[in-house]
Parts: sequence; C-alpha cells; structure tokens
Amino acid sequence: MTRSMTHLQRAESFRISPAMVKALRRLAHGQKGLDEDTYRAHVRAVGCASTLDLTRSQHTALLQRLVALPDSPKGRGNARRA
Repeated sequence: MTRSMTHLQRAESFRISPAMVKALRRLAHGQKGLDEDTYRAHVRAVGCASTLDLTRSQHTALLQRLVALPDSPKGRGNARRA
C-alpha cells in the first residue's frame, strides 16, 4: 500500500464540520429563504438523507444548487428597516 491516499480514500474520509453545516443552513434559510422541508428536498436531491452525512462531492453539489437559487427579499443581510 502506498503512503498517499487515493482520491476515493480522501472522499471517504471527508467529514463535514459543524461550521460548514452552519454555513449551508445560513445560506439556505437566511439568504435564500428556504423552509426546512425545501432544504431537506435539496439535500435528498444530491443523494443524502442528512446534512451531516454529506460527502465532499454531495456538499459541492448542494452548495451549487443553493447558490443558483434567487435570494429571498428578506435575506439581504444588512438591510436596515425603516
């Protein structure tokens, strides 16, 4: 066996961090305005049942799906209320 990991071994050893989960949820719920059911549908669409079980490629696919969605009007971040 060689010292370097194969691409498959690196993919299998990927563990999504709590910070990455938080960032995905902030994007989905805050910026994009998705409700929980819609967010879960996007997670399932990339082939996973739970955000915590995402592989690196599933994380990338989910991130691409979420970024492609339009921003929620109320998810503009620092907009001040009158």
